[in-house]
Amino acid sequence: MKKISALLLAVVMAFGMAGCSDSGSSDSDKESSAAAVQTESSAADSSEDTTETTTTTTTAPAVTESSQAEAVDTSTADENKPASGDSNDIAASAIEPSETSEENLAPIGQWIKTTRYCPTDKIYHTIYTRITKVVSKTDDADYVNKAIELNNSVGSDFYKIDESELKIPDDCELCVMEYEVYVPEDFPSDDWGIISPDVNYSASNKGGGGIPSADGASTYIGMGGTTELLTQKKNEYFVGNTYKYVNLFLMVKGYKDYKFTFSSYPEGTTSDSSDDAVTAYISAE
Repeated sequence: MKKISALLLAVVMAFGMAGCSDSGSSDSDKESSAAAVQTESSAADSSEDTTETTTTTTTAPAVTESSQAEAVDTSTADENKPASGDSNDIAASAIEPSETSEENLAPIGQWIKTTRYCPTDKIYHTIYTRITKVVSKTDDADYVNKAIELNNSVGSDFYKIDESELKIPDDCELCVMEYEVYVPEDFPSDDWGIISPDVNYSASNKGGGGIPSADGASTYIGMGGTTELLTQKKNEYFVGNTYKYVNLFLMVKGYKDYKFTFSSYPEGTTSDSSDDAVTAYISAE
């Protein structure tokens, strides 16, 4: 049984966004992500057509419920692998989120400085992240299918994805995005390690607004929210390591004019005030 609270939030956000015009900027990525956090069973019910100037706005169907709250199970099987490359090189080459923008997207492979909340001292501390790969079913259907199959083989029914129940529009397809997170050795930790250092990436249209349908007659609002795919049954996380994550998301077939974003708080922040959040912008290709 999927969590009802997340489902209700998704439906409310989806219909709220469907009523907005295309003037909504890409900085509303948290809303886009929340709108896409729907279960297979709600995908059909959460699509609604509204008049928007001369186009029709359609709420994007969801892939599945976000596993962020249970992100303990989202890294690769080699969960304690050493950081790829020298840790000093990672920190030195990383850029600040403020160095990116809609007009200046960070390239795939670029390390970006961000933060992760630490329950040990209740403060946000520095970690580093980068996108390493983006693959659509058009690019490599076997690659995407195997990622879903692995998720289903190691996850409980709560996490399983049945593509036949997703009601994906004919002009859309499932895609996989992979990213890495490096946790510095000075990140506060306990004997058991740290909580999952996953980053809440989402895809959105360049320039704002929804993702246009393949024929250009309608716009998908809420498309681009990502869902963690499981790669093993249990994970542990420790400082000084790099962890690989695999995300699933929905995109219009052949559409490339989108980017990835994530928001974070400055190092040392103790509260989740949206006024303090900064957004990083990354190219999808």
